[in-house]
Amino acid sequence: MKIFVYIVLAIILFSFGYNLYYLDFSDGFFSTENRPYVIGTAAGICGLILCVIYFRYARLKSNLENRTKQP
Repeated sequence: MKIFVYIVLAIILFSFGYNLYYLDFSDGFFSTENRPYVIGTAAGICGLILCVIYFRYARLKSNLENRTKQP
């Protein structure tokens, strides 16, 4: 499962960078030309937050399992 999350994380980072690269900062954020890139950037941020939550959960779960196995 972790390998899958690493692959998804790489895709999210690539799309996040792509959207930031093509975002036109001279226009408004919600202009008709920038709207897809702003939505993509926001989706990338949400994806990064979810990946961080998953990695923290996996680390806490492994620590909890190690703690319960000790006599």
